Amino acid sequence: MRSVVVPIAMVVAAVGLGACAQNPVAQQATVDTRYDPVRADTMLAVNFAPSSAGPDGAQVGGLRTMVATGRRAQRDEFVVVSDGTGGPMQRARAQRVGQVLSDAGARWVSTSVEPAMAMGPNTVVVVRSEYLLGFNNCPNYSPATTANPNEAAMPGFGCADSYNMGQMLARPRDAAVGRPAGPADATINALAIARYREGKVPALNTSGIIGASTGGGGGGGGGGGGGGGGGGPSTSSN
Repeated sequence: MRSVVVPIAMVVAAVGLGACAQNPVAQQATVDTRYDPVRADTMLAVNFAPSSAGPDGAQVGGLRTMVATGRRAQRDEFVVVSDGTGGPMQRARAQRVGQVLSDAGARWVSTSVEPAMAMGPNTVVVVRSEYLLGFNNCPNYSPATTANPNEAAMPGFGCADSYNMGQMLARPRDAAVGRPAGPADATINALAIARYREGKVPALNTSGIIGASTGGGGGGGGGGGGGGGGGGPSTSSN
């Protein structure tokens, strides 16, 4: 039987390399989750007097400040939450709070009833959710060392791409919770063609369009020319 002699240097090098390598699963997860949105919530409780129908001046100011914070009112989610114990009055208050948020510049505003919150009949809570995808100032694409025992992607792989995609989304929540898709384009086009062939497409209304002329308009132009011959101020149109 032949014995295989492994040089001690090779054993030491293999052990050292294994000790320096990261966990390959954790290292790959940093890339796999690059496109997963991170949600951050901010909450504001609005407490009503028992007889009040809506927020007072100070509460309206607080809601406006909440919308103005962060300068992302057009992209963040605003949900006015109640626990349902206040009945129609509480729902009406939640609607009024939502209207204040919309008037202040918030775009995605909705209401929700969550009995588990148990806040009482005279309180609603505004939950502002921000969905962040990627981050600015991505790390250097060059690894700190040339050694790559796990054959992993570079540290900044996909960072700028995911950040740019997050910035292009009009509603970042769509990256976390998709919305139902509408009908296919072919279905919409086929229905439009069918309506056209059946004569169900209304004629274009050109009234009020600049440059549209009618027979009556031409006659008026001739009258204007006659007035010019009488010595009055003349105008010309090109």
